[in-house]
Amino acid sequence: MQLIDELKKIGLQKSEIAVYLYLLENGLSTPPAIAKATGIARTNCYNILVSLKDKVLIREQDQGKRKAYIALDPEAILRSLEEKKEAVQRILPDLRGLYITQKNKPKIRFFEGFEQVKEIYWQTLSAQEIFAIGSTKELSDINAPFFDDYLLEIKKRGIILNDILSYDSKETTGPKTQDILKGLYSQSYLPSKYTELPTDILIWDNNIALITLREPIFGTVLTNPLIAQTFRVLFDVIRNR
Repeated sequence: MQLIDELKKIGLQKSEIAVYLYLLENGLSTPPAIAKATGIARTNCYNILVSLKDKVLIREQDQGKRKAYIALDPEAILRSLEEKKEAVQRILPDLRGLYITQKNKPKIRFFEGFEQVKEIYWQTLSAQEIFAIGSTKELSDINAPFFDDYLLEIKKRGIILNDILSYDSKETTGPKTQDILKGLYSQSYLPSKYTELPTDILIWDNNIALITLREPIFGTVLTNPLIAQTFRVLFDVIRNR
């Protein structure tokens, strides 16, 4: 029946529709009479009547010592929907504020100084594969023991490291990294016309880190799966140029 289907669309349950239509046709009725006519258990019928009353579709009134119920003008449905619309409009700014904090919104963290930036490198060790663009020479020049420890930890955990290195790293840290990581390492180099890069870009899992390796040293980690995927594509484009 089309009427029932349309009433379902505005949020009424099948049992609520049965009671509401009964009251529209028969007027003031007691719960026992409604339960008997609709075939709904009396206990459930009371709950349905409370629900319809809360939705301002029926009204309760006394009939002697009993409670009886009567349907309001069907115009009440429209008024109820308009009230709901107004309520949503009032809270819409707050809902939008919550919406932008959903999981796909990029999460950004900042790290100042080399001691904090080292934490970024340690965080990458949770991944199975790391992609990097930058200068390992610059990193080693800042703190060679840390650089060595980082490579050894990558090897220990069996992490694959993919590097696109500055040309100046070709004669220093590139061969050293290859010697330590062996089959876990793939590398390519930027053309010699590009000067030494004082930066490092790291991509792992859903994270991208942008790091400066000269004073003032700082790093930014952005966490977002779509952006991380895009950076991996860019990495492949540069590597396969």
